[in-house]
Amino acid sequence: MQAEQIIDSSESRKYQSVLYDRIGMIASSLCAVHCILMPWLLMFLPVLAGTIFTDAKFENIFVVASILLATICCYLGCTKHGKWGIMALITVGSGVLCFVRLSAPPICCLDDISWSHAMGSAFGGSLLATSHFLNLKFSRQITTEEQMPCCPSDNCEAHE
Repeated sequence: MQAEQIIDSSESRKYQSVLYDRIGMIASSLCAVHCILMPWLLMFLPVLAGTIFTDAKFENIFVVASILLATICCYLGCTKHGKWGIMALITVGSGVLCFVRLSAPPICCLDDISWSHAMGSAFGGSLLATSHFLNLKFSRQITTEEQMPCCPSDNCEAHE
């Protein structure tokens, strides 16, 4: 009974890790797309200037959440697969996003479209999305021998 619980809990943790990486990859990709498309949308639909999509507080919260999610997911993944270069992507992406957010105008509007802000944010978001993608890829490459055994017994047929 305990072996089944160990297997169930390890499978649950593995599923959660994959789920969080997928959520982070989607969120970071959406962030990058948002940053690329928003200046164009503002030119053609200026009514968007007063919505949550252009609110600096919303963007700050989203950036911090994306950085934390990427850092936690990839750190946990790196402890398993050992490809620590992914953390360099997160560091550069986080640095770019933080610099861009600190130097951004208070609100995006039609009169003050900052293309350097948009492209920097898209670049940083793309680096975070790439780190999630690589973490998923490397996590899947872990061999079954490195994973937890099916039960704690050495007499099990599966261990032969």
